[in-house]
Amino acid sequence: MTKEITKTILLDNAIVKAHSGQITIKPLHQVLEDLELDDIRVLDNITLWKNSSLNIAKHRTTHFGDDTWVSYEEAQRNVTFSGADELTYQIRIYSLIMLSHGNIEGGKPLKLSTLQNSVTYLNLIANFIRQRGYQSFHELEFKSDLVIRNIIKDYLYEVGKIAICRQPHSFTKLFQVQRSFRLFGPKVCNVFIDVLNQLNELHHPRPITYSHPVIPTKIMKKILKFASEIVENSKVKVDRWLELNARLIESLHKGSVAPPPKPNVHDLIAKHVRNLKNRKEFTQLSEELKDLKLAVYINILAYTGMRFNEVLTCKVGCANYKNDIYYITAIMTKTDNSKIEMEWFSNAEVYDCVGLYEKFVTGMQERARATLSSCLANITTSQAHNLKEGLRANRLLGVSHSNSSVSFSDSGRFTNFEIKNKENTKLFDLTLDNEDIAELERLESNYKEVRGRNRGVPYEAGDTLRLTAHMFRHTLSYFVIANKLGELDDIRYQFKHLTSLMTFVYTRRAFLASTSLIKTTEEFNKILIDRIAEELIDEAESQSLKGGAGEQINKISKDLIIGVTDNQSKDSTLIKQIHFKSIEELKKFLVKNIKNIRGLPTGYCTAGEACKIKGAGIPSGCVYCGSKIISQRHKSNWKIIKKDATQKLDSYAVASKEEQSEYTLFAILWRNNLAAANYVLGEAKPTNQEGVHV
Repeated sequence: MTKEITKTILLDNAIVKAHSGQITIKPLHQVLEDLELDDIRVLDNITLWKNSSLNIAKHRTTHFGDDTWVSYEEAQRNVTFSGADELTYQIRIYSLIMLSHGNIEGGKPLKLSTLQNSVTYLNLIANFIRQRGYQSFHELEFKSDLVIRNIIKDYLYEVGKIAICRQPHSFTKLFQVQRSFRLFGPKVCNVFIDVLNQLNELHHPRPITYSHPVIPTKIMKKILKFASEIVENSKVKVDRWLELNARLIESLHKGSVAPPPKPNVHDLIAKHVRNLKNRKEFTQLSEELKDLKLAVYINILAYTGMRFNEVLTCKVGCANYKNDIYYITAIMTKTDNSKIEMEWFSNAEVYDCVGLYEKFVTGMQERARATLSSCLANITTSQAHNLKEGLRANRLLGVSHSNSSVSFSDSGRFTNFEIKNKENTKLFDLTLDNEDIAELERLESNYKEVRGRNRGVPYEAGDTLRLTAHMFRHTLSYFVIANKLGELDDIRYQFKHLTSLMTFVYTRRAFLASTSLIKTTEEFNKILIDRIAEELIDEAESQSLKGGAGEQINKISKDLIIGVTDNQSKDSTLIKQIHFKSIEELKKFLVKNIKNIRGLPTGYCTAGEACKIKGAGIPSGCVYCGSKIISQRHKSNWKIIKKDATQKLDSYAVASKEEQSEYTLFAILWRNNLAAANYVLGEAKPTNQEGVHV
């Protein structure tokens, strides 16, 4: 009796594991000998996994020899193989190792969707060398350097078209001994890197990496306004649609209409719709509700930052409100093969629109149940399977919108931002103007695509923004950081990133915006200093400035002389004098030399970082500082200080001796404040003239 060969037995015999964890794929003939097999086709029936799918053709067991390994993931991305020789066998084994171990034994297994690109490139290489007469990747290692070099160069020119020649690309990563499990040996990999470097110097002297661009602010406002208006306009229409849909469901249960001659769910329901009394109204409402799903999709993307695959996993009942927090539940499968239900913070817009759309989804699900329970004989087997699996999945966005049918789809059939109702086209205007282009340029996001023919090609005014789901994710992270609504760790948690480095990639543009803001602030600071200098000179001419530095400016404006001393004490030594020809010349001097001015309620401070009491609430001691300038605009605050100090001292004066003893230190402060206020308001002379030199 022939021993059954399982996936585990195949892997154990097809690879060699080193103590370091490195894995090597054995030649096929050795594997067949170890398994005592004469024909490679025996391996084709090895079971890999079982799939659940809305499509009955994909709802099956996946075997090692299948031309397509149907995905078991939420992403629904499959891998395909071509050929039936050792090259194809090696690609299948490579894929099985990656799905089971990752790059090394005990490593992190890859997702099928992550593996897809590598398998595609291996298939292309296999087809290319197959035409050259090779039957195995291992054969290349035994050829001369010149032969290997010519094969690689020809492949890059004829198939790769040079565009893929970038070190981080998933294609180039295949040519690493460990990552390829020695399908490509050391000689092949060294020659490849050498050829790649030569081609890069020739064709890509300055390789550029493009990240997904952000959505310009004005365009984002239009998109969110579109979603908001669609949701608002749908509120009344959904309830009326549910009433008429209930009549359709009742008709299906009663069998009021003769079934179509051939089993078909569309023909069946279409006949019942035509028989409805309010058929025209029902059809019109269905048409007007076509874009509600897109509006919900946009709101979830824009306000949560979820990946589009995660949005598609949302189920009916995913939006919740608890402890004053809105959140939405979905399944995250990005980082590994496991399915983890997680929560994303959201807002009232998401909560409300999801709740509204769930009414429509529930109505379509009831239509599906009615079809299965009362009309099963009038639909095809594949359609019945689709309805059963769709109801079981209970996806929020899984219903395919239709007036005269019912079906479910994993993709939702709407993710390309296509407007279904022509009346809503004007609301969804993605035309870029010069202001949008300028914003994209400032944020290093002015390019149409991150890959493909238009990779890196800049937009021009009048172009239509090429919108993708991932752009919402980058835009949200940029908006949060640029507007100081959160920190990197907040974005990392919301986006479910494994590392902070990935989060920084998403938020980098926010720091570009901050740089722009700093530049704008510096320009504003120059204007502000110019205005302050003009204000100070005008008031100095009337000798009305107060404070240590203010008194000096009064004197300077009168004498047009500045005496520069070695320090600010009363015993300072005069170093030199600067003479001015006019007030305007003095003003220019002040503008040039005032660099660290801070505006406070009690006056201007020019000490900058040297100020030792910059945290004081009412710094009466600052009045006599050589860095303090008090102009007319500050005197209203000093009137309040005087009033407060006077009231406190009046109360203190009538208090008992015991009470006064408790407030002795406060009384000293109030008297100092009153004296300082009287000086500032011109009602007394300063009590301390020390430190008034410039």
